[in-house]
Amino acid sequence: MDFAKIWSELLTWLLQLVPKIIAAGLILGIGFWASGFLFRLIHRAMERSKADPTIVSFFDSFIKIAIKIIVVITAIGQFVDVSSIIAAIAAAGVTIGLAMKDNLANVASGAQLIITRPFHLGDYVLLDGVEGTVERIEIMFTVLKTFDNKEIVIPNSEVVANTITNVTAMETRRLDLTYCVSYHTDLSDAKKLLSEIISENELVLPDPAPLVAVGEHKESSIAMVVKVWCKKDDYWTLYYQMQETVKRRFDQAGINIPFPQMDIHIRENH
Repeated sequence: MDFAKIWSELLTWLLQLVPKIIAAGLILGIGFWASGFLFRLIHRAMERSKADPTIVSFFDSFIKIAIKIIVVITAIGQFVDVSSIIAAIAAAGVTIGLAMKDNLANVASGAQLIITRPFHLGDYVLLDGVEGTVERIEIMFTVLKTFDNKEIVIPNSEVVANTITNVTAMETRRLDLTYCVSYHTDLSDAKKLLSEIISENELVLPDPAPLVAVGEHKESSIAMVVKVWCKKDDYWTLYYQMQETVKRRFDQAGINIPFPQMDIHIRENH
């Protein structure tokens, strides 16, 4: 073997490759910088046009991926003929489609979410046992943020396939509460006091009218039900206010909130 000739050919090949490596590196570096600039430009344009934030979130994800793919393919084109890669991908289309069917389903489901809009960014939703505020709708995933600041990432296909409960879709919500009183309590007094508490709270909406009624006869108590309407943003504030106020006012009025109890009768054998 002529090692000198082999080394000479290898060196020649490397020297021919260096410009391509430099060109590919420049394309990647400049391309990713330019893609970031272009992404910010498009993002600002969509925001100025007052587009729905949900649509902006989806297209942000799509644009990021699309631009990066174009840059990477252009860089690879310095070494091989890009048309041959595209032809190979097209020839293997069925195989690739089967391998990426889940990802393609997520993309299609993401587009469906944007078109049908069952929820928007900032809505609080329940999805197949998980719940949280919608943070982003990306090209393949929907991202929720929980009350305790956890991030839940759900594939778009699973979101579309399951029941979606949008808690904050309407401007108002009904708050359902139950308070138990003793069987010795005068029900008229209990209903009057609950009605007073409701009328004094500014967060309670007058229409639809609040409801105070006897809900159930339990083993150790009578359940009083309270149904009031409020603005969706006031739901939890009203809930905690009612819980505190009712306990305090019941104590002041001498209305007993009974503990579960059982009467035991002991029979003596004579």
